[in-house]
Amino acid sequence: MLSGEKTCTTRSKRYGRSGDWFPAFGKYFVLTEVYSIPLQRVVLFCYKEEGFANSQEFIEFWNSHHDQPFKSSRARPTYIHYFQPTQKENPPVAAGVTKPK
Repeated sequence: MLSGEKTCTTRSKRYGRSGDWFPAFGKYFVLTEVYSIPLQRVVLFCYKEEGFANSQEFIEFWNSHHDQPFKSSRARPTYIHYFQPTQKENPPVAAGVTKPK
């Protein structure tokens, strides 16, 4: 995330909306786009933006962090969250994801 190699994260549910802020690794990031996408499309087209060298690495990570393995959930809708680092050092923080002023 800090190096810019990972610019999105895929989750089983929506964790914010475009414009929301979140802290990670001592910095703040802003969500630029959030939308529903089948997990199979993430594997085929977004694994590099997720920070993986290839789709198999993404599948292995997914399988190690989720109850339903990729094989049985590839058509399952997920939410992809695109983000970028913010220039502000102290955006308002309240209960995780916050709105910028």
